[in-house]
Amino acid sequence: MKKVFTSSNITLVSFYKTLLEDNGIAVIVKNYYLTGGVGDIPPNECVPELWVIDDDLLDEAMAILSTQKQTPWVCACGEKHGGQFVQCWKCGKIRKK
Repeated sequence: MKKVFTSSNITLVSFYKTLLEDNGIAVIVKNYYLTGGVGDIPPNECVPELWVIDDDLLDEAMAILSTQKQTPWVCACGEKHGGQFVQCWKCGKIRKK
């Protein structure tokens, strides 16, 4: 097994888990429930981790995850948006890839 991602944001870890599984890559999440233990357990030991079960699929998994980088963008109407948004809240236009 190889670790491919870690974040204190369990929603993001879960999203990436689903993304990899949808692409046929078996993964597990370690430390899923440990975030509630921060304070009693050292914080660095409580961070959720996403692991690829088959070491041979590590490069493929990393390539899939790299497509999810969220860079900020500016709509044609001039409105600035965070990378997680695909539609302009001001004018309704969809972000161009």
